[in-house]
Amino acid sequence: MDTGLGYFLNFCILVAGVKTMRTGQKLNPPDVINLLIAAANIMLQCFISFQGLLSIFFISILFMREVYVPITVGTLTLLYSTYWLTAWLCVYYCVTISNFNHPFFLWSKRNISMYLPRLLLLSSAGSFFISLPAIWTASVKVTLQSAVNSTNDPIFVTGSLHLQPLYIQTAAFIGCYTPFLLNLVSIIMTNSSLIRHVRKMKQKDSGLSQTNFQAHVNAIRTMWCFLTISIIFCISEILLFSMSLIHEDYSVFNGLIFMSFPTAESFVIIFANPKLKREIMGKVLWLCRKL
Repeated sequence: MDTGLGYFLNFCILVAGVKTMRTGQKLNPPDVINLLIAAANIMLQCFISFQGLLSIFFISILFMREVYVPITVGTLTLLYSTYWLTAWLCVYYCVTISNFNHPFFLWSKRNISMYLPRLLLLSSAGSFFISLPAIWTASVKVTLQSAVNSTNDPIFVTGSLHLQPLYIQTAAFIGCYTPFLLNLVSIIMTNSSLIRHVRKMKQKDSGLSQTNFQAHVNAIRTMWCFLTISIIFCISEILLFSMSLIHEDYSVFNGLIFMSFPTAESFVIIFANPKLKREIMGKVLWLCRKL
């Protein structure tokens, strides 16, 4: 159910972006990043759904190295790419909305639109390369179990994926912790800018309009949502790839959190964009009437 909802919401984001481009309108950088996040989430859900189908109908195939290695590399690449996309989105909000007089900040404000596509491409390529070592560090532990430990009872095949601890820590630092720090720094700076603006408003000497003030608030709310999601799913990812260290029930719980990651991000993107929210809510109401 959650996967289906995630497909629907991310597909709506993707369609809305494509429709805007087909009308000849130019997408602004946040819309482009949201479009890329939606595309990455759809592909991520395809990997998750494919793995789920194999685990139900062809579980022995799932434990073949030729199958679980590409799934692991693809899943990690898309996860890290999404973390970096949300980080650059927060950085863009911070640089374009906040007002600071530091020379580097002023240079970033003038040039971020030019360098942003390169940063997005570099972080996506980096996400792929830090996921490649999973080819050599990933392994599956397969266990054969029977219901009552009798040779006449049906045999159940179970397994768990293991990655070397050093690789998990290194990849998590580059793919999760670094974009998390970018998110955090962006939030701190944007909050600081908002506080300065509020003080100026009290002194009736504000350099920002009410529209920019609301943009501050909306951007901060969106960044906090992305930061919260990043924390939850980064922890879930580490635990998910360390199943041998935790109880099976917790593994299932972390797996469910992991699967809801694309849906959670799509909700943040939709509710941060009033126009997109109205359009998708209209589609939802239309579907409800048809049902």
